[in-house]
Amino acid sequence: MSCWTDQWKDFVTRTSYLQTLAEEKISNDQFWRSYGIYDQALMYSGYPGEILAKISSIISPGATLLDIGAGTGAFAIPLSRKTSRTIAIDPSEYQLQIMSLKARQEGLTNIVTIKKEWKDVLLSEIMAAGVSDVDISREHVPQSDNYAVDYSLAAYSLFDEDIEHFLIKMIDAAKKGVFIVFRANGIDSLSEFAYGPKPYADHTCLYHILSDLGYQFDVMLFPRNYSLPMDLVFQQYRFSKKSHVELLGHLSQEGRLEEKEDGIWASFQTTDALLYLIH
Repeated sequence: MSCWTDQWKDFVTRTSYLQTLAEEKISNDQFWRSYGIYDQALMYSGYPGEILAKISSIISPGATLLDIGAGTGAFAIPLSRKTSRTIAIDPSEYQLQIMSLKARQEGLTNIVTIKKEWKDVLLSEIMAAGVSDVDISREHVPQSDNYAVDYSLAAYSLFDEDIEHFLIKMIDAAKKGVFIVFRANGIDSLSEFAYGPKPYADHTCLYHILSDLGYQFDVMLFPRNYSLPMDLVFQQYRFSKKSHVELLGHLSQEGRLEEKEDGIWASFQTTDALLYLIH
């Protein structure tokens, strides 16, 4: 185990939302049900933005895609307009229900969901989910090889202490390529103010872990500048011990508040990293 793997494990156990689940004694599903404005926050933030266009430009038409931690479908839904089959994995039934509803509204019928954590999913389950009566004759469907899909994707869903197993499993599952999306910038000062100093990990940690495992991934960075109404900010920091007044005060001191016709908005800057390996 490398120092990078140790750093990631420390980050996951002491910083990620998994710590919130343990502290609040709630399930993954309960966490997301308490965050009903998630899709609205994504819309304001411009995520996934240009990363989606980049991935879409690489994926071949009619391919099969595995989306690990698919959530409400930020990637799965738009990419399914190009894939023959998308297998969306997520441990939250609530998130998958929202994604399925959005897919039906868009007339997409090629998304299959699996309600599990990635570590509990079997390769045979993915292969079975990727094959339908329509697909059986298509060349991309795994038959004589052990690949489950053409491409695998994990976007901000790599919160697993055993990150090496997580990564190797998603790489081994994909025949044509692997996509990983994670943050490339430091912790937002509001997060540190709200929750105190925590261990940190970004895309460079994942890059070095992959390199230690023998995989050389390409990297692209995509900055995003956006604003959120304060009611969404308060929802994002709903587990903080800081009051709304304190959160507002911190943002005000940093000059990040703007008064608009519909209320107070806060500005944010972030950078997403795309790590990808194409065979």
